[in-house]
Amino acid sequence: MFSLNHIPTNPGCYLFKDQKNRVIYVGKAKNLKKRLKSYQIRNDLDPKTQLMIKNIESVDFVVTDNEIESLILENILIKKYQPKFNIRLKDAKSHSYILLTNEEYPRVLIARRKTGKGRFYGPFVSAAERDYILYFLRKTFSLRTCKRLPKKSCLRYHINLCDAPCIRLISKKEYNQRIENIKMILNGKTKQLLVKMYEEMRVKAEKKEFEYAIKIRDQITALDNLS
Repeated sequence: MFSLNHIPTNPGCYLFKDQKNRVIYVGKAKNLKKRLKSYQIRNDLDPKTQLMIKNIESVDFVVTDNEIESLILENILIKKYQPKFNIRLKDAKSHSYILLTNEEYPRVLIARRKTGKGRFYGPFVSAAERDYILYFLRKTFSLRTCKRLPKKSCLRYHINLCDAPCIRLISKKEYNQRIENIKMILNGKTKQLLVKMYEEMRVKAEKKEFEYAIKIRDQITALDNLS
C-alpha cells in the first residue's frame, strides 16, 4: 500500500500506477490526503476497487487551486492515460441520462436507458458535463448515494458529503425541498432558483437561523459557479 507521508491536504488529482509505471486510475479530491487515506481504512470497497488497490505500486498527485480545476484536470488526465480502472471510459461511449429516483429520500444517478422509476434528464452527449452536474448536485445539496438507507451514518456523513437521512439528521420536508431545487436546476431554471434562495436566506437570517442561512449562502455560491 502507498505511503501518505508526502500527500498534501490540498484539492487536486491523484494517479495510481502499477509495477510497470502505467497509470491504472485517475481520481480527484477536495482533500488529497483524506481521499487517499479512505482507500486504506475502508473495508466496504467493491471488488473492482479492491482489485485496483492490489495493483497499486505508487501514487502521483497534482495539486490544483480548487475542486473545479481538479475536475477539469481529471478529465484531461483520463483522456491522456486511458486508465483501465476508470469507469468513465465506458461511460463516454454512449449517451446517458441523470435519473432523479422516486424514493422516500431521492438520489441522483447515471442511467444508461430511460427505464426504472423516477424522472430522467438528458440525454447528455458529454460524459464530463454529465459527471460534473451529478457531482455538483450531490455535493452542494448533501444527497444520499447509498442504495439502501443504513442504520447508522456512513463515511460520506463524516466527511460532510451527506446530511444522513438514515439517522434522521435532516427532516423529510427539508430533504424534499432540496429535491425541488434540484428539479429547477435540471430544468434550466437556475435564475428563478437563485431568486428563491436569496429570499429564503434573507428570511432565515431575520429569524436568526444563521447556520441554515450560511448553508443556503454556500449553495448559492456553488450555483453561481455552475451557471
